[in-house]
Amino acid sequence: MIDAGELTERITIEQPATTQNAVGETVLAWSTFATVWAKVQSLSGREAERYGEIVGFSGHKVTIRALPGVSTSMRVIYRNRTLEVGAINEYDRIRYVELICTEKAAT
Repeated sequence: MIDAGELTERITIEQPATTQNAVGETVLAWSTFATVWAKVQSLSGREAERYGEIVGFSGHKVTIRALPGVSTSMRVIYRNRTLEVGAINEYDRIRYVELICTEKAAT
């Protein structure tokens, strides 16, 4: 069980949206879905080579109060870092959910 006092980090959950740029092309944009309190824990890190470039991956578990509509198409902004939501786990009888996220950074 998690106490509300453990939700000490302020995060923003963003959802994808399409918009048009100045020349009429459709581009991906992000809009705020919710700004909530969370507990953010680092899980793991690794590196992989893609197309001759070393890319670092970090895993994070972000625990928030249950939030209807949150999905794996969304992302989390945490301390100016972007975390992609890969999985959502129900926790503590649906009072809380865990967002399992990946942060990618080129090194």
